[in-house]
Amino acid sequence: MNAYICQQDKLGLLMFESLDYDRLDRASQPIFVKMQGTQINSKLNAFKDHNWDGFYNKQERLQRFPAIVYGPRGSIYDVTYTGSPAKNQTYKLMGQDKTLGLTIRIAYPSAESRQIKKDGEYIPMNQWDEGSQNYGPIKQRFCGENRYIGVKNILEFYLNTGCEITIHPRNAIQ
Repeated sequence: MNAYICQQDKLGLLMFESLDYDRLDRASQPIFVKMQGTQINSKLNAFKDHNWDGFYNKQERLQRFPAIVYGPRGSIYDVTYTGSPAKNQTYKLMGQDKTLGLTIRIAYPSAESRQIKKDGEYIPMNQWDEGSQNYGPIKQRFCGENRYIGVKNILEFYLNTGCEITIHPRNAIQ
């Protein structure tokens, strides 16, 4: 047999996509997906523009990004956008191994708070921790577990195999 067979069973596909109205003409790429504590750092670009407007291409690129991830439980990935991240996004983790699980961290350039929605229901952030004066850390207990780190503007959430969530802006003034 003339082939390489991957023996790693903890690989998965992290798929994320903009749901905003400008998802075809916003340029949020390249996007870096880096696993903390390792040298794994993937650079992702948008799909090729295949549309034509007369003689010229339309300059439209779908903001959908697939990334191969190494996902044993306890993994933490930083997703860094070089352009403006979408306000509304979807994230999904797919894989053959049902024990895959990872925490995603997205640093936003603005102070706007975000919230996680799964199966049409908003998932509340982890309980407030008086000691750290912040929401409690992600313990990777369930799909969509999340917290927003104010001042640093970092959204953290947990995905396991088959989990799909959406991110939306949140009205933090209530």
